[in-house]
Amino acid sequence: MRLLTKLPVAVAVPLLLATSLSAQQPLAFGVLNQQSPALTAERWNPILAYVSATSGVPLQLKMGRTVQETDTMMGRGDFDFVFTNHNFQSDFDAVSFKVIARWAGESIRAVIAVPADSPIRRLQELDGKRVSFPSTDAFVAYAVPVVALKRAGVRVEEVFGGNQEGTLAQVKARRVEAGAVNSRFLTQYAEREHVQFREIYVSEGFPDLAVIAHPRVPAATVERVRRALLGMSADPTAAAVLTAAKSKGFEPAGERDYDGVRRVYRLIGQ
Repeated sequence: MRLLTKLPVAVAVPLLLATSLSAQQPLAFGVLNQQSPALTAERWNPILAYVSATSGVPLQLKMGRTVQETDTMMGRGDFDFVFTNHNFQSDFDAVSFKVIARWAGESIRAVIAVPADSPIRRLQELDGKRVSFPSTDAFVAYAVPVVALKRAGVRVEEVFGGNQEGTLAQVKARRVEAGAVNSRFLTQYAEREHVQFREIYVSEGFPDLAVIAHPRVPAATVERVRRALLGMSADPTAAAVLTAAKSKGFEPAGERDYDGVRRVYRLIGQ
């Protein structure tokens, strides 16, 4: 387990509020391993600093070294809040997490991508080829594309990158013929790494990852955090934080929004 506590200078916290927050025990905010822990901290620490200051609820980023470790931590109750969609797997049905918001913007889609100059142009041409996925626990980057491959009658050699960043790094290095990630991450990675990909499969849309609350967190505390998250997009003081995170902020969400996610997980036995 790795604890990430670096706070950004860009988020100004009034002295009295900062003193008050520091006197409180911070609540653990888990984030799914879509990127390396360092990049996750770079994106999320400013967000959590803003939400802590706005809501008066001190939050601290906490995650495991791997997706599996983070999921294990979630299952045993190490997190008070989590940014994930793995809770919709049947393994977590016993814990009644509450969806309080979701990453704003267009729906996310599963994408299977190949290098721009690859001769592969159709899903069927992946038969027998090496395809990278972040992990078997990923929803849009594993469950959705695996269902699509099975329906197309395509058998591939599964390789795992650890997270979406690792998967696309494998594609970039030509260690695999294709990689499965979510559409939004593919765009961000391609821009950051100055590399081009060709999408040979794009799924239907699904709601982006949710912010969920553990049932032990008092309802009043959950509501303060929820309001702070939803208010970010309209608050000028949060603009720089969201721009740096390449985010539109958060929008309202509820349990029924993720019925399709649960359905896909069940199709592959999760």
